[in-house]
Amino acid sequence: MTTLHASHGFSIQPDEHAAVAEVVAGLRATDGPPPAVVIAYAGVAHDQARLLAALEAELPGVVVVGASTQGVSIPGRCYEADRFVAAAALGGEGVRARSAVAAGFAGDPYAAGVSLAAQLGPAEGPGVTLLWYDPLSGADVQATLRGLAAGGHPRVFGGASGQPWGRMVETFQYGGGRVMTDGAVALRVDGVLELSDFTHGAEPLGLELDVTRAEGNVVLELDGRPALDVWCEQLGVSAELDVENTSNWALGVKPPDDTPYEGVITRAPFGFDPARQALVLQAPIAEGSRVQVCIRTQRAVFDGAMRMTERLKARLDGHDPVLVVSFECGARPAPFLGSEVAEREVLNLQHHLGPGVPWLGMYAWGEIAPVGARSEFHNFTFPLCVLCAP
Repeated sequence: MTTLHASHGFSIQPDEHAAVAEVVAGLRATDGPPPAVVIAYAGVAHDQARLLAALEAELPGVVVVGASTQGVSIPGRCYEADRFVAAAALGGEGVRARSAVAAGFAGDPYAAGVSLAAQLGPAEGPGVTLLWYDPLSGADVQATLRGLAAGGHPRVFGGASGQPWGRMVETFQYGGGRVMTDGAVALRVDGVLELSDFTHGAEPLGLELDVTRAEGNVVLELDGRPALDVWCEQLGVSAELDVENTSNWALGVKPPDDTPYEGVITRAPFGFDPARQALVLQAPIAEGSRVQVCIRTQRAVFDGAMRMTERLKARLDGHDPVLVVSFECGARPAPFLGSEVAEREVLNLQHHLGPGVPWLGMYAWGEIAPVGARSEFHNFTFPLCVLCAP
């Protein structure tokens, strides 16, 4: 059997070098050769370039990728703040990691996906492909996923980088020794078996609207009126780009035919275009679609996570989990469930999926997980990847 090893590290030290030293000490806590890859997340109050440079200096020859994020989940704990560093390392016999970057990916998100796939090279047997990107760039992330699929990576998991809850300002992506905004970073890890599932977090309100005019991932009109006007009037929010005005509701679209799904696939606006009175989404809704306005509910969020746990636990029977990588929507934890219940949700998952298994989760501002034959962009969801020995 292939021998794999994983570890995790965490720090809230304010100095970047002190934080990295504490994180790397955690990553080196287990015996074994150097890891093949380290995934790292950090709060935006850290100097991002200084942080990445310190990580790479401590981990020579190791592929380092990651992103800024609203918060993280690690074994026994969840943490949301503007200053922290969390990381997980993975390595072992047969594990190979390759990363790819696309700066300025919003200019041509499909070409960015093709480029990422070409940099990664072909998938080689069992493995997993992950993606992190900037949700504030205005890019059509579904186009990036199509580009990755065209290049041989149709099955992708991942999440959008983030920042503290509130006014939406800037996020960061790490890869290839660079810190980017408006970037996308992909990772391919060969030599692991991926077992996964995800759960939804929103339910329809009963309000249905027609998308009467759209251009790609920009919704211009709903029910024949300016989309931004309808959004603000129907939901009682302002057009200020604050996460509270975008994260409480979403537009739900019907999933592909014959595809099992808990409800509708949700798209929340991550940009407002006042000049055109438009909503900018992270993935398109086709003109002519009938959409449902959806809202987060505790039943959909917490209870759905518990059902996901049972499904995954059954599928893990006979497998050896090595590392859990999660991409829980940032609109689900403390901003909605509250810190105590959000932590209880994750600790329940950790208990049932394997106490002691290293775990690294990000609170994402957009999630990616396969639905049927292709990867889809989601909001309000909780994709969970359990990496096992093949």
